[in-house]
Amino acid sequence: MRLFVAAEIGERLAGRAADLIRELEKRAADAAPRARLTWLIADRLHITIKFIGDVDDVRAAAIVAALQPPLDVEPFDLTVAGMGAFPKNGPPRVLWIGVEPGRDDLIAAEREISSRLTPLAIPSERRPYSPHLTLARVREAAGLRSASLLEGLKDRSLGTTRVDAITLFQSRLSPKGPTYVPLLRTALGRRT
Repeated sequence: MRLFVAAEIGERLAGRAADLIRELEKRAADAAPRARLTWLIADRLHITIKFIGDVDDVRAAAIVAALQPPLDVEPFDLTVAGMGAFPKNGPPRVLWIGVEPGRDDLIAAEREISSRLTPLAIPSERRPYSPHLTLARVREAAGLRSASLLEGLKDRSLGTTRVDAITLFQSRLSPKGPTYVPLLRTALGRRT
């Protein structure tokens, strides 16, 4: 099974993100009609904290056990704001909206999750963790440019939500796209 850990953003922020995605779709179609993008849909939106990948049932059980105790991170407010693209220059590959405040809390959660999973031979990322909400993946830019696409949107805010748990998801792939099944919600809050 394919696993990842994420912070859920709730229906209200997911709805606002869906509105922003529709706006970006129109802008992209007008700016670069031949561009091919895969847009995320509201019920699949989340902020990935740790991608684990494919594991067997035995390893999945060990991951669940490792993530069961509460994280040593207090519940926090997370604001989804600030549009951007990866890479910063040239044709975009990913369109995203950032996290601030709440960024440092997500980074702390990622560090603890990674330290719990390292003994299970799940490698840490090579690049520093950069919390963001992915809105689209660009399959073929065909003239699409980040600067014009994101003009006037760089300071857009979707709002704030409370994060009091992180979720271990199983991603089930199908021709209709992935389905994310929550396997475990790990509470936030220092252990006593």
